[in-house]
Amino acid sequence: MEIQYLVIGLGFVVGILVGLTGMGGGSLMTPLLILVLRISPVVAVGTDLVQMTVTKAFGAWQHHRQGSVDYRLALKLAVGSVPGALAGVGFLTLLERQGVEVDALVSQVLGVALVIVAVLLFAKMVLGRWHFFGGGDGSEGFSLEQSRWLPVIAFTIGALVGITSVGGGALFMVVLVSMFPVMAMRRVVGTDVFHALLLTSVAGAAHWGAGHVDFALSANILIGSVPGVLIGSRMTAYIPSRGLRAIVIVTLFAVGLRML
Repeated sequence: MEIQYLVIGLGFVVGILVGLTGMGGGSLMTPLLILVLRISPVVAVGTDLVQMTVTKAFGAWQHHRQGSVDYRLALKLAVGSVPGALAGVGFLTLLERQGVEVDALVSQVLGVALVIVAVLLFAKMVLGRWHFFGGGDGSEGFSLEQSRWLPVIAFTIGALVGITSVGGGALFMVVLVSMFPVMAMRRVVGTDVFHALLLTSVAGAAHWGAGHVDFALSANILIGSVPGVLIGSRMTAYIPSRGLRAIVIVTLFAVGLRML
């Protein structure tokens, strides 16, 4: 495997940001691969999903050890999101076979997704919690049994993840905090990470089957991102993350507009 120092460096920087702020992994790495390294958008998406699967596996194991995963809720999300991701990848593959220029389509959809994620993350930072869905008496949100629309919402976001690699963490975090506002945040995060592992592993495998994954590139990203995440996580005790989150949000918004 050829060592690509620029890729390792980008992975390291993104890893630090993820460790410091808890966001920006897929949302930053995929557009960086496209805009900086001129990687094909479809290959960038598939490659990023594969490396995210490895990263999420480390995080999911840690949350499992801490007992902060709601497995019933994660699996209910996966019932919708996994078929959605497969549908998204299948849609791209079908367009490829028909001779459609899918790279241009992925770039445009990715740009829209980044802008949406940036706006929602800004709302989260300003408001603290979302209450888009309501439910119950307006304060407790839905119970797991009441959330019959959850798989439908998850299918839609899963399809977006399959096409762009963006939203597996951030958009599902919006859904979880909105629909289950009384759930402890550590449990929300743990559930989100474990579900993201299920989603990215299936979406990454589907892109692999479609020939959209550069494993050498993915390995180089991981060489940088894994130590970056660990260092960034340790730095949270010394650096205020709110300002960094604002920087990431502005960056996502700007990059999203750049890709439209």
